[in-house]
Amino acid sequence: MKGRLKKAAGDPAYQQHKRAFLAAFPRVAVYTGEGASHSWIWFSDLLERLGIFDVRFITEVDILGDALSQADFLLVGGGDTYAMASSLGAEGADRIKQFVRDGGLYHGSCAGAYLVLAGVDLEPFTPFDLIDADMVNVMADPPAPECLEHKYLAPYGDTWVFHPVYGEVELAPGPAADGYAAFSGAGAVTTPLFGGPVLEVEDERCVLADYSGVTDRAAFPWPRDRAQRLIEGRQAVAIDRLGEGTVIASGPHLEHPLFPRSNVLMAEALARHWQRSATRQRNAGVLDRSAGVPPADTNISAGVPPADVSLLEIKRQVSNARIVGFGLEKLPVTWRIGLKVWEPEKIRMFLEYAWDRLPYLEARAARALPLPMAELEQLACGYGGVTVLAKTLKLKVESGQDSQAEALSLLTRLKELTARFLSLYFALRLEDQAEGARSTLEDEAGWPAG
Repeated sequence: MKGRLKKAAGDPAYQQHKRAFLAAFPRVAVYTGEGASHSWIWFSDLLERLGIFDVRFITEVDILGDALSQADFLLVGGGDTYAMASSLGAEGADRIKQFVRDGGLYHGSCAGAYLVLAGVDLEPFTPFDLIDADMVNVMADPPAPECLEHKYLAPYGDTWVFHPVYGEVELAPGPAADGYAAFSGAGAVTTPLFGGPVLEVEDERCVLADYSGVTDRAAFPWPRDRAQRLIEGRQAVAIDRLGEGTVIASGPHLEHPLFPRSNVLMAEALARHWQRSATRQRNAGVLDRSAGVPPADTNISAGVPPADVSLLEIKRQVSNARIVGFGLEKLPVTWRIGLKVWEPEKIRMFLEYAWDRLPYLEARAARALPLPMAELEQLACGYGGVTVLAKTLKLKVESGQDSQAEALSLLTRLKELTARFLSLYFALRLEDQAEGARSTLEDEAGWPAG
């Protein structure tokens, strides 16, 4: 980890807000299933910075099973909303609603926000009506874009969802943001908008943030003045209660790791819900989780260290795949998978999450702390397969052949493998947190304390 990312991770603002979770850490489920793109990995950055390590990466199969009974938060990022809704279906919608009514928190960014708007009343979205809000960035005959044509439109029945601004926007506090520290600093809170909704919220008490402007780090498929007039004063983030729980719908990606104040806004919303929820659970005698207690089904100590050989192979294969990925970024190619357009840089983005966290595993191995050998061997094999897939994809692109199938295979495998790697990583961090070894290992790995 280096550059802007390292600087953002070290922002002192996180320290103030992580204290809200010290008495009892929430159990977090991050959606990585059908329709999820790459942006779910940004949630892991934020959770890590807040010292929350009881994290599971789940799919639609898990939600249709019993996964939400073991979670306090459900975080859903960007991607293909149609694929999300279709794979979860009415049963998945019912399970998510019940999870929230029973005291859970749902946070949806971008596609995860579109998914739960009551105003999005079209199959397969109709069952997912968790929050009373609609989108205004929809029209029957949108004008031709001035740039980013491949990012501009998504079908919505007989009309189109359109994105007049793509990039960094500014937020102003809404009525629901009273007392939020994120808005107490100088200047507007900046955050990235990558195709998320421009909201229309009927009850102003549910408005956490409005769009107040755009910055020079934004692209404009529409002329800038028209785009600004469309979004300024409209709602960016909505928050409401549903039963005992909380629903948050955010057009922008508040969780993006390069925007600490935006992260803090999301962290404050999570913390406020958790303080209320944890108090309710304690009063009911059902909260028996203190900081750093590993989940019962985590068995990360199987096998005998050292794990140097498997870790070295993981590192070698991740490095090789990163090199191939970098080469792909120089080629003029994108792939449309469902409604989502993927650029080559997303390949390396997945790989960087393993690369940046491998030093932590290496520090454990150097101290002869237990590591799951079988899981490391499977990860090494998996990343070896990714390298082969990446090379095959690059050859297809360079020769001018259709590379859609190879891109789908590689991106699907990367998503699954990254979820598996991060599951192991968070389980290790959770175990270390319980044993008080966290700060020592972080120092050795060069990773900022979470």
